[in-house]
Amino acid sequence: MNELAIGMDVGSTTVKAVVVDPITKEILWRDYQRHHTKQPECVLDFMERISAAFPEHPAERFRIFITGSGGGPLAEPIGAKFVQEVNAVTLAVEELVRQK
Repeated sequence: MNELAIGMDVGSTTVKAVVVDPITKEILWRDYQRHHTKQPECVLDFMERISAAFPEHPAERFRIFITGSGGGPLAEPIGAKFVQEVNAVTLAVEELVRQK
């Protein structure tokens, strides 16, 4: 069973998340929602829905990366690695260029 990667952006008004197969780079799940100033509750909802969407993957089979203005304080409680937004974008662009 492969690990899956979760990328989550907790911004000032929205939470965005994507689940990716790190080997194929295929996007397996994604969502975007306004959090109405309830960032932790929205992140918990996302995590529960991701878990429900991948019942064959226990929590320890996910690698979670979080970014955004609200991501820092939430990283440790959800077991995520915080990545500064500029670094996340840079890594994504480098990967896209490498694929071409």
